[in-house]
Order: sequence, then C-alpha cells, then structure tokens
Amino acid sequence: MKKITLLFLTLCFVCLQGFSQNAEIPAVVKNSFNAKFPGVKKVEWKLKTDKNYEAEFDWKGAETAVKFDKDGKWLETEWAIKESELPDAVKKQITASFANYKIIETQKVEGVAEKAVFYEVHLDNGKEVAKVQLAANGDIKSKSSKPSKPKK
Repeated sequence: MKKITLLFLTLCFVCLQGFSQNAEIPAVVKNSFNAKFPGVKKVEWKLKTDKNYEAEFDWKGAETAVKFDKDGKWLETEWAIKESELPDAVKKQITASFANYKIIETQKVEGVAEKAVFYEVHLDNGKEVAKVQLAANGDIKSKSSKPSKPKK
C-alpha cells in the first residue's frame, strides 16, 4: 500500500510540475505570441537555457517553434520543412560538405537578428549529430555537433 501511495504522489508531483511550467510563462510573452500567431490553441512552452521562452505548435500544417525574450520581444521562428524545399545551393553545400551524413531534420528560420531567412539542417553520421545553419546561397553560417545517441 505504501508503494502505491508513493507512486501516486510521485505521479501527481510530475503532473503538477508540467502544468506549472506553462503557468510560469509571463503574460507579456503569451500576449506577444497570441498577437503573432492568433488562434493557436495547443502550445507547448519551454524556458530555454538562454532564459528565453520557446513555444512549439502546429502552424498552417508545419511544426513550428518560436522564441521570445522575457519582455515578449520576438526573437526567432523555425518551421519544419521537407528536404525537397531546401534551396538548391543549400542542398549542394550539404552534399559537398557532409557526404557521409544522413539528413534527419530540416528547418527554415527567420530571426530578428538576421537580415534574411536561413536554413538549419540536422545531420547524423552515426558518430555525431551536426547542426548546420546555412544562408540561402549555401554559405555555412555556423556548425555545431554532439555525439549521436547509441542505436538500441
């Protein structure tokens, strides 16, 4: 009986923690989100390590993530896109620079700090997962990587 009670209390705590994360989003951030993306009902909020708020949701059929600072200023929007939607120059650069990698995710990104839309491509070669940001002309803006997760 003690184990069941402990399990129940643990589940309640975990559930309440999930609800409290949404409750901690400042009203100014939620208001900015609602102004930029009116009508979106199902949103998952996260407080990122850079202390900015990220909302993940579906927008016009695309998985979308948008970032705001603590004052509600819009910082960035990322849309999931199909690999076929990447500009030809981006595809050529990926093929030339990452021949032994498999594309696992592609995104179109618009940011307040950027002058133009850019593309983010996540690639895996079995040893590392690379995140590459590229301009529409194929120029690599940045690259970071982390070890691949072991296959089960």
